[in-house]
Amino acid sequence: KTITDSRERAVASTPYRIGNAILHPWKFIKWHTRWIVSLNDRNKEKIKAFRFRHLPYKYQPHLFRNTFLANNSNSDDTTSYSSTVERVIYCFWTGNNEMSDNRKRCLDNLVANAGVPVKLVTPENLSDYILPDHPIHPAFDYLSLVHKADYLRCYFMHHYGGGYCDIKAISSSWTDCFCKLEQSNKYLLGYPELNRNATAAPDIEDNTLKNVVRNKWPLLIGTPALICRPYTKFTDEWFTELNNRLDNYYLALKAHPATDPMGKENGYPIPWHGILGAIFHPLCLKYHDKIIQDKGIMPSFENYR
Repeated sequence: KTITDSRERAVASTPYRIGNAILHPWKFIKWHTRWIVSLNDRNKEKIKAFRFRHLPYKYQPHLFRNTFLANNSNSDDTTSYSSTVERVIYCFWTGNNEMSDNRKRCLDNLVANAGVPVKLVTPENLSDYILPDHPIHPAFDYLSLVHKADYLRCYFMHHYGGGYCDIKAISSSWTDCFCKLEQSNKYLLGYPELNRNATAAPDIEDNTLKNVVRNKWPLLIGTPALICRPYTKFTDEWFTELNNRLDNYYLALKAHPATDPMGKENGYPIPWHGILGAIFHPLCLKYHDKIIQDKGIMPSFENYR
C-alpha cells in the first residue's frame, strides 16, 4: 500500500536499531509487500501484523459515514481523566443455572490472582447496580445468557468503569495495568486481539467496515478482558449503539426470545457478535490512539466451560 501522507511516510521511514543492525521500516515493508505473495498463510499474517503495527493507521471518517461510527459522542470526557479508575473487576453470571466446576475454579483463580476485588454480578444482585436514571433496556429479558453478559459488560464499563473479565483463569495481577491506564490519557486497556479470525468481522454488515476490521486486527483489543474509564466518548458511543440495536431487535426478540444460553434456537434474531464485537471492534479503530494494549490481562482460553 502506498503511503501518501508525508507525515506518515516520515514516521515509517525513521530507522531504528535492533542490536547492531539498523532497520529501515519503509524499505523493509516495501520489499515485503512484493515478497508477501509467495508466503504461506501463517507467515503472511505475521508480516501483515508487522506492517500494521509499524505503519501509522489514520482513521478516515468519510469511509464509514454510512455506519454507526458517524454518530460522534457529545460527551465531555475530560473529567474522567481527573478521577481514579475504580480498582475492581466485574464478572457476570446471567443465568439461574449453577456454574460448572471449571467455571468455579476459574472464578476462584480470578479472586486469588487479580490483585483487586472481584465482584460477581448475578440475577440475584443485579438490581443493586442498576442506576435509577439508566434502567436496563426492555429487550434485556429476551436476550440469550451470553448476550445478557454482553449488554452488562457495556453498561458497567460505561457507568462504572473499572475492570471486566470473563469467568476465565488469569496468570497475573491486574494492578500494574490499572496503574498504567490511570496514569495515561487513554480511554481503555486490553490485550491485543489474537488474530483476524477472532474479530467480529463476520457479523459486520457494512463491507468497507468489515474489511478494515479484518485487515487492521492488530490494532484491536479483545472483549473478554478490559479496563475502562467510565463516561468516555468510547463507552458513550458503545452504549448508545448497543441500545439502538436493541431498539431495532426488540419486536423480533419478543417474537423469538432466547430459549438456550447461546441463542442458537427458536429463530433467535441476534448474531453472535451482533451487540458486542460488531460495535466494540469498529470503535477500537476509531479510537485506536486512545487504547493501551497489554498482554498482562489476557485470560486463559483453556478448560473454562
